[in-house]
Amino acid sequence: MKKRMPFVIVLLAALLVLLFFLFGQRSGCDAYAEVLTINGEPVVLGEFEMVLKDRVAEVYGYFHEKYGAQDSAEFWTTSFNGEIPLEMAKKKTLEKLKIIKTEQLLAKQYGLTDDVSYRGFKERLAEENKRRAEAVRKSQPIFGPREYSEIAYFNHVHDTIKRQLLDYAAKHEAQAANEALHAAYENLRKKGELKKPDRIRTQVVELAFGSGEGPGTLTRSAAMEAMNGIRSGLESGREADALIRQLGVNASVMERTFDESTYAVDSSEEDEKVFAAVRKLKPGEVSERFETAGSVFVLQCTDRTPAGISDLKMSRSG
Repeated sequence: MKKRMPFVIVLLAALLVLLFFLFGQRSGCDAYAEVLTINGEPVVLGEFEMVLKDRVAEVYGYFHEKYGAQDSAEFWTTSFNGEIPLEMAKKKTLEKLKIIKTEQLLAKQYGLTDDVSYRGFKERLAEENKRRAEAVRKSQPIFGPREYSEIAYFNHVHDTIKRQLLDYAAKHEAQAANEALHAAYENLRKKGELKKPDRIRTQVVELAFGSGEGPGTLTRSAAMEAMNGIRSGLESGREADALIRQLGVNASVMERTFDESTYAVDSSEEDEKVFAAVRKLKPGEVSERFETAGSVFVLQCTDRTPAGISDLKMSRSG
């Protein structure tokens, strides 16, 4: 069985290749070097890289599902029926940045914030993590993660900006009913940005592996082969416990629920890859196989409850 390249390595390769093709040597290693502007607002290298990193799992999931593509060093520059992952990642990153910058500029225009710079964001992130570390040291309660990652804190801050804009628009329709605001939120609705994530219940089947020398332990290749059998059996409608007994492996079965609170907490790139796959599952469907340090697992959707969507209504003046 061909060993897949660790996802984080492929992620870093994608970032480096895309950033090189986009900006060459202009920015060097300076995270605050300006690489482009949107509506006159500068976008710096660190900001672009952060948003790009958040799109990579989505792009990989698309090509894996549509073309059966696998992680590899060549994946991001390979053409799949005319579609190139690198180009799609670039397009999605720029589309997301246009939305972000439009919302940030509107927030400044309406006096909801006075600083939307990436440098200011990084300073606030450092302060927030310092505050959380101090609270943990003093055994004080904190809401959310002990330490925010960059993208998790950015999403938290920007979600606050979006809620403030929604509140502002609801209270000041006459003043806020300009073309930019309407266009931005129409775009958000079309893209499903205002829709809350569905509540998805899953059963997780996990199989540990090691050297294969101890009693009952499996090598990595044997565990992968066994998990392929479990995954095929689940897809055909068989029960996980029965499959595990038939194969005689020491696998575990547990329940995990994905909902709005799941996506609000800090997460790694591997978590984001799992989230992206789970969001597409319908009841009964089984995810692709995932590997972590020392184990392999699949998830099967057992129930999916649709979430709500913003019912904000805006009227045009004049």
